[in-house]
Amino acid sequence: MIRDEQMKKGRIEKLLIILILMFVLATLLILCHLNELITILVLTLITAIGVYGLILLKKQVSLLGKQQHEIKFLKNKIVAQRDEEAAMLSNASHEMRTPLTTIAGIAEGLQYGVISPDEQQHSYDLIKEEADRLTRLIKSTLSYERLRQQQLDNRPEQFSVVSVIRRQIEQLTKQAESVGDEIQDLTEQDVIVYADPDQVAQILTNILANAIQFTTNGIITVAVDEIAGQAHIVISDTGIGMTEDQLGKIWQRYYKADPSRTKRGESGLGMAIVKQLVSANHGEIKVSSKLGIGTTFEILLPSKIN
Repeated sequence: MIRDEQMKKGRIEKLLIILILMFVLATLLILCHLNELITILVLTLITAIGVYGLILLKKQVSLLGKQQHEIKFLKNKIVAQRDEEAAMLSNASHEMRTPLTTIAGIAEGLQYGVISPDEQQHSYDLIKEEADRLTRLIKSTLSYERLRQQQLDNRPEQFSVVSVIRRQIEQLTKQAESVGDEIQDLTEQDVIVYADPDQVAQILTNILANAIQFTTNGIITVAVDEIAGQAHIVISDTGIGMTEDQLGKIWQRYYKADPSRTKRGESGLGMAIVKQLVSANHGEIKVSSKLGIGTTFEILLPSKIN
C-alpha cells in the first residue's frame, strides 16, 4: 500500500513538471508573436497557473505524507496487537499448565493404582480444586479480553456507592478475619455515582481482596466523599506495600507482586480488570504504596450523567 502511494506521488510530480514545461514553451512562443500587452497578460496567466500547480503539488505531497504516516501507525498498531495477543496466549498457557499437570498426574496415579485407597479421597479433592482453579483462570481471562476489546455490556445508572461498599465489605469480612484483618467502614455520607453497579462492585471486590491477600493482622479502611462532582473512593491497607518497580507493573496482565503470597487459583488479572472497568465507567484510578507500610487505591467515578 505504501509503495502504491509513493508511485502515485511520483506520477503527480511528473505530470506537474510536464505542465510547467509546456507553459514555459508556450510563453516563449507567445513572446515571439504577440504584442507586449497580450504577452504580459499571458505571462501573468501562465505564472498564476504555475503557482497554483505548485500549491497543488505541495498539498498532494503533504496529503500523501499524512496517509503514509497513518498507514505506518496502523501497521504498528496491528503488530502491537498481535504481539499482545501472542503474549496473552503465552501467559494464559503458562498459568493453566500447572493445574492441568496436577490433574493429569493424579489421574494417572489413580489409573495405575499408585495412589493408596486412603489417599484417593484427597486426590479427588485435589482434582476438584485444580478444576475450579482452571475455571477461575478461564473466566478471568475471558472477562479481561472482553474488556480489552470493549465488548462489555456497560449499563450505567445513578445509585448510592456507599450501599455497594458496605455490601462488599460484609461479603469479605470473614475472609479478612481469617488472616487477622479488620475492614473499617469510614463512609459517613451518602455519595451518588453514575456507573454500572455490578462493575463498581467488582472493582471494590478485587481491590479489597487484593488488600486482604497482602495484609496480615492489619487494618483495611474504606472511605468515600465527593470531589468536584465525582465520587472519591479511598481503600487503604497496612499490608506489605510495594516497591516503585512493583507499582509500575501493577496494572499488567498476569503480574503478581509477591508470588509467594498468591493464593491458589489467582490469575494475576485482578488489577488489570480493575483498570479496564474504571475506564469503562469514565473514571480514574491511582495507587500509592510504601514497602512495609501499606498501599492506597484512589478511585474517581462520575456522580452524575455528563
